[in-house]
Amino acid sequence: MKFCHIFLLCIVSLVIVSCNPKTTALERSQPIELSPLENIRRLAEENKQFLTIRSTSNTIHPPEIKAILQRGHIIFAMVAQDQKPFFYHDEQTGELIGLDVEIGYEIANRLGVQAVFNQEAQSFDEVVLKVINKEADIALSKLSVTTRRAELVRYTNPYISFRQALLINRLEFAKIGPEEHLADYIKKFQGSLGVIKNSSYMNYGITNFPFANIVSFDTWEQTVNALFAGQVLAVYRDEGEILIVNTTRKDASILMKPVFINDKRDPIAMAVSVDAPLLQEWLNVFLDEYLLQNRRNLTPSRLIERHFGNIEK
Repeated sequence: MKFCHIFLLCIVSLVIVSCNPKTTALERSQPIELSPLENIRRLAEENKQFLTIRSTSNTIHPPEIKAILQRGHIIFAMVAQDQKPFFYHDEQTGELIGLDVEIGYEIANRLGVQAVFNQEAQSFDEVVLKVINKEADIALSKLSVTTRRAELVRYTNPYISFRQALLINRLEFAKIGPEEHLADYIKKFQGSLGVIKNSSYMNYGITNFPFANIVSFDTWEQTVNALFAGQVLAVYRDEGEILIVNTTRKDASILMKPVFINDKRDPIAMAVSVDAPLLQEWLNVFLDEYLLQNRRNLTPSRLIERHFGNIEK
């Protein structure tokens, strides 16, 4: 009996030591998170092996995937203007990085083909046209899901979703009334509302704010500049973009008032041709796995922190 007690005490001691969080092998081997640039370089290096490889597999593939494999590369359509943190050129090196670039490389590497990023489109609607006209295989461009576009292309499941949001010029609104009345005013917004031309928010604005004077601009930068210049009362986009403006532009937190619309979402997804149903399904399976591994990083605050630094929210 004495021997049994000693044996049990030894076992318990071993269990306590092995469960000590300071000594677990898992914690000792915790991977170091790569920066956005380092991660892109890792994925791009992996992608280089497919530069001269063509598929010789005898596996039966649907036509849209077979064409990509035989061609040896897959084309992703993106708008020409940087959309940080989704895709943008690194300030120091000029390399294209961002969430959508990471996803594009992951898809290409999974298929075993080279990734090609086409940034010829001058608007988000033109990105969709690239897919419709078979100039690109996938629209991967922080693309909002809208019913109008869904009549033209096949959307994947969303890989991230934002609240819709406004950024109000406080000085301009003070000419209308006290800020305490802002919530009631937004319900029947009648002022000038800045949006990006040919974007989902131009259509959202027409639908959700029918009394507003919609003013469109070629780029988001122009839209925001118009807000700070007092040319529009508010700008309209997703919460991520509003947070970025409110935390990176000088005096924005004082001069501007962010308003987040909890009951209106902006889901972001990829799009493929209507003739590519099995590519759409393949991408949905890919996204299920990708989201399972990366969901922690796919929130507005986490994206901003990762690509802009640890800025005040």
